[in-house]
Amino acid sequence: MCGGGLGGVWCFVQGDTQHIASLVKSLSSIIRGLVMMFFKKYSVIICGLFLSACSEYPVTDGEVVQHYYDNADTYQSLAEQSCLIPRQENKDFLVISVNETNSEYFDIQSTLRALGRDSISISNVRGECSLEVIYDAFGLGGSATVYSLKFNVVQPIPYNKIVHAFKKRKDTKDDINFDMKLSNGWYFSFSQN
Repeated sequence: MCGGGLGGVWCFVQGDTQHIASLVKSLSSIIRGLVMMFFKKYSVIICGLFLSACSEYPVTDGEVVQHYYDNADTYQSLAEQSCLIPRQENKDFLVISVNETNSEYFDIQSTLRALGRDSISISNVRGECSLEVIYDAFGLGGSATVYSLKFNVVQPIPYNKIVHAFKKRKDTKDDINFDMKLSNGWYFSFSQN
């Protein structure tokens, strides 16, 4: 038999331990479910952050340059297709993405897909057609690193193998930009800022 005062409180708690245990079990189940839902929903982002933290540069210069030379004819075809647009349609700037539906630029989209690229930027600079195809880009908090292939660069920043060498620049946070001449008006361009 329970009395008043603190003994009455103890009696109430003692009698309700099964109820409290059931409540704690339910709450822990709900919390576990929410945590699992969070991890399932954001696991790709979390894995991406862990992987990007492990590698400053997920791409090498050699990989980009090799990709270009393996596909040089296709890139030349892309330049021919894309550079018709500023002349025919009087457009100074246009971005064509492979994700656009009902696009009038199906041939260009098809060529981009064949190259494994997502989009192309087409510029008409001083009457000259310039193109940029992003190979890879990453960054956080206002800084970005961009590997791209560019056609007909108006004012290229010459590549200097001493200053711009991959091994030298991968350990620095300094701003670095260069355009390495490849062939047929195409450049491998790197920008870090």
